[in-house]
Amino acid sequence: MRGRFSVVTVGCKANFADSAAILAHAARAGFEVVGAGAPADVLVINSCTVTRRADRDCRALARRLRREHPGAVLVMTGCFAETTPEARASLPEVDHWLGIREPSALPPLLRSLAGDAPPPGEELSDFAADRLLGHSRVFLKVQDGCDAACAYCVVPKARGAGRSLPRLEVVERVVRAERDGAREIVLTGIHAGRYGADRGDRDGLAGLVEALLRATSVCRFRLGSVEPLEITPALVSLLSTQSRLCPHLHVPLQSGSDRILLRMRRPYTARLYRERLVSLAAEVPGIRLGADVIAGFPGETTDDFEETMRLIRDTPSSYLHAFPYSPRPGTESAGWADDVTAAEKTRRVARLRAADVAMRGEYLERQVGKTLVVAASARDTKTGEMRGTTENYAEAVFRAAIGARGDLIPVRIDAVRGDHLEGTAA
Repeated sequence: MRGRFSVVTVGCKANFADSAAILAHAARAGFEVVGAGAPADVLVINSCTVTRRADRDCRALARRLRREHPGAVLVMTGCFAETTPEARASLPEVDHWLGIREPSALPPLLRSLAGDAPPPGEELSDFAADRLLGHSRVFLKVQDGCDAACAYCVVPKARGAGRSLPRLEVVERVVRAERDGAREIVLTGIHAGRYGADRGDRDGLAGLVEALLRATSVCRFRLGSVEPLEITPALVSLLSTQSRLCPHLHVPLQSGSDRILLRMRRPYTARLYRERLVSLAAEVPGIRLGADVIAGFPGETTDDFEETMRLIRDTPSSYLHAFPYSPRPGTESAGWADDVTAAEKTRRVARLRAADVAMRGEYLERQVGKTLVVAASARDTKTGEMRGTTENYAEAVFRAAIGARGDLIPVRIDAVRGDHLEGTAA
């Protein structure tokens, strides 16, 4: 009997891609890969450590999975496993630990856990692995690691130096995914805007996108997070002219105060950030832009925070990911006096999240009457309605007589309901 294997992902889209790779290794070792929530003999937690809350969530998840699967082997991998070795003694629920920088250690561990499993079947493709993870889209990690030195960020410690997947390998995997049925492919990375920089490529991300568009004919592509200085003219040109490149970018901000940006070691000013986004919105009408913001960074005064709120109002961003600052061990700012109280951080995050709700609502209202192309993710068996993500990164629920998970379906947007759009297949 083949052992059953499952992976649970915490964190970013790069982790989604890593989890797909873990599933492929498990299938190769002879496991029967099962979906999240199904009974499993081996469970892997692909962890995150970007905030203190992420650490807490990973600990809680390990304890919950141990209660729910008392006889399973539990493996912790990912960034939390890499940066917090001291946690191992306090989490006896976990049987094996593998840091994110130990990819070569995973296959032999899985082979040993598989024991006398029968030989594996077909190789698990990117498309098939993402389907087993419950995704209707393929998440392809084209870059890993980071060479930046932001004062608050533990990711370089966890992931190491920036490195890019060879362009030919990316093209081959994308062509295979499209052939297997993928219709939206998300190009992700820890510092994706620096794709190719480790090989001396200038404008490497734009060059990669151009190559992928030439090599494919049906699927569309979505970029994830791109830093403001990496929004190059070549990338803007592609966003404005190529219909198969989704008009959506997440552009980290972190603070709208030049004083705090300097203290954070962020390499741009508030003015440059504003100008870059305003120009991008003018060149790519209708583009969806989002941002990350940290509230309560050490030294952030009330005036600094108000500058952040003003900058957000002055940019065409339409959603925010807001986080309270939490010191990460091993980072520069962890040694600084954290002089913003927890209560004040909570108030500032609440204001940011209220702004986020308003911005999302205004953007969604502007979509009513348009026809958008939705990547379908599910169909409600009771109502027959489908759900999915538009090219400009809005969730939509719509009526469609035909269509399956993963299909690209034109939808006329009729209304906004709460946090999503509603419409009818065109």
